[in-house]
This record gives sequence, C-alpha cells and structure tokens, in this order.
Amino acid sequence: MRRLLRLAANDVRLTVKDRVAYFWILVLPVFLIWLFGSVGGGGGGTPKVSLTVIDRDGGWLAQSFAGELDGPNVALAILRGADVNGEAAKKATRWIELPAGFTDNALAGKQQRLKIETGENAQSDYSRAAEVVVIRAIARTLARVAEMKQSNGPLTVAAYDELRGRPPIVALTTSNAGRGTAVPQGVAQSVPGIMTFTVLMMTLIYGAVFLTIEKREGMLKRQLTLPVSRMTILSGKVLGRVFIAMLQIVILVLAGRFLFHLDFGRSTPALLTLLLSYAFAVAGIATFLGAVLANPEQASIVGWLSSMVMAAMGGCWWPSEVMPAWLRTAAHVFPTTWAMDAFHALISFGRGFEAVVVPCAVLIGFGALFSWIGARKLQTST
Repeated sequence: MRRLLRLAANDVRLTVKDRVAYFWILVLPVFLIWLFGSVGGGGGGTPKVSLTVIDRDGGWLAQSFAGELDGPNVALAILRGADVNGEAAKKATRWIELPAGFTDNALAGKQQRLKIETGENAQSDYSRAAEVVVIRAIARTLARVAEMKQSNGPLTVAAYDELRGRPPIVALTTSNAGRGTAVPQGVAQSVPGIMTFTVLMMTLIYGAVFLTIEKREGMLKRQLTLPVSRMTILSGKVLGRVFIAMLQIVILVLAGRFLFHLDFGRSTPALLTLLLSYAFAVAGIATFLGAVLANPEQASIVGWLSSMVMAAMGGCWWPSEVMPAWLRTAAHVFPTTWAMDAFHALISFGRGFEAVVVPCAVLIGFGALFSWIGARKLQTST
C-alpha cells in the first residue's frame, strides 16, 4: 500500500511543481463559475422573492403583518424609523409601504390599501409571486386578529405571536403530480458545470501528459523492473490521476460553498460518493489516453479537445434541458452527463442518496473499463 501511494503521490507532486497548473486548477475555474453564474442569474437552491416592508406606522398590527410576510422562499427586509427614508429603501427592488396610522385605522374598520411597488430591475415573475405572499399574509393576519377580538384578549404583538405559534387547526399537504423540469441556473448550474468540465480537462491533460513522458523517457520500463508487481504500478498510475482530480475537486467545492454560497444538497454521503466516482471515471480515461497516445503533444491536444466535447454534450456549459430530447439521451455516452444529472439531483432538486446510485455506478464503470484498457495497453507497449 505504501508503494502504491508513493507512486500515486508522484503525479500530484509533478502537478503542484507546475506553477501554470495553479491558473488552470484554481483561477480559471473560479472566474468561469463567476462569469457563467452571473450570466445565468440566481443562486443555488430555491429562488427567493425579495420584498422590502417600509413600516411608517410602527404599531403592533403593522409589525405582526410584516412578520407574516416572512417565509423560506422570501428574502424579507423590514425598515422602520429613520431607515424608511434611507439608502436601503431607495435601493429596494420590490417594496410595500405600511402608512402611518395603519394599525389604528385597520382596527377601527377602515379599509387599508396596500400596493407592491417595483423598481426597474424587478422581474415580473417574482413580482407576481410577491403578490401571492402579500395576499397570504393579509388572509392570515385578518383571521388571527378576528380570533383575538372574539376572545376579548389583549391586542399586542406578544398575544398575536402566541396565536401564530399555535399548531395549525387545519393542515394542508401538497405534492407534485409528476416530475419537474425546472432548468438549473445561476451558480446551481455554473459551480457543478465548471467543476465537472475543468476537473475533466485538467486530469486528462496532466494525467495523459505525465504518462506519455514516462513512456517516452523510459521511466515506465524502469518502474516495471522494480520488485513491485505490475498490478501495483498500474494501479498507482490510476490512483495518481484520481489524486489530481480530487485535489481540484476539493478546491472547487470549497470555493462553491464559501465564495458562491452554494448549498450542495442535504446528503453529504451522496455528494462524496459522486465526487469520488467522477474522479475515478476521469482518472481511468486519462490513463487510457496516456497509454494509447505517443507523446505529450498529442496527449495535450486530445485531452483538451475531448474534454471540450464531453463538457458541451454533458451539460457543463449550459443546462442539458435546453438541448433536444434525443441529444440529451445520446449524451449519456459521456461521463459528464451522468455527473451533471447527479449534481442537479442533489443541488437543484434536493434529492438524496437514491438519486446518485445509478450515475455513480455508471461512472465507476467508466473508470474501471478505461483503466483496464489502459493497463492492458501499457503492459503490451513495455
């Protein structure tokens, strides 16, 4: 095992020594993630409706109504006091204003008119969603205030919150009829897409180039004369390429989580299994290319071209949902497609380990097949 790890670590050492690799492994992917994520718009997970409440009243009913607007899919900002005329109010994308006297007039039975105002950059779809949020909050507020008055209890924020915290009398459960076809966008598309593409490209190029150099300079022949089994040496070649892939994967996962604030889903074991399976798949392909190609120049060109094709067909640059159905199906001959299917299942659709079982099995199959072919070719060529 120690010899196996030493052989594998040699590829990582050669990669780290190449200063240009830092650009390809870190700088370029992070820039592309930012670029594609900005063009696509939105972030990871469920999009949120931004809504600002300008509370000029400050009464208990205004506070309670503003609280009803909050929810898991709402990015809510509440401005009171001096903030109602501040910069935050001027920069709001979408806002609703609660006028002075709102609480007293509403309790006195006077009709209150509320209107959602929008800025120039407000998207109409989100504005319609905000209308639903406001209507829902109005209905809930009226129902709870009516119950408070009926019970002759105190009309305060504390009393309202106590009523709001009570378990619902009627519970409504909903579910989707069929499968959704939502198109991933923003960093939910760019982070897994660029990571899948650049890990493939870097592993194919560096992994294949190093192996062709070892063949050309006779290093591989000398290694095969060592008191180490051929299986250990060939396995070390594959493992070295796995290490190269995992090095970049770790960097980009951390960047996606902490720089771009992407939620990678609810199943960490599923994510880890997927990442390792994909690393093994690209390592196997890199070993195969290094075994069949004659020199580093060929390895660099073929690695670059093949990664471009697999990235485009696999949905790394754009969501595969925008491609024709027949092309999406045909693209499953590439490991990138299986990887992106699994990433989207975890990130964009919140699924668990069951969603990655088949993609991971296929990716492991890719890795095993190409590793075996590459090992056979190396044995016959030395």
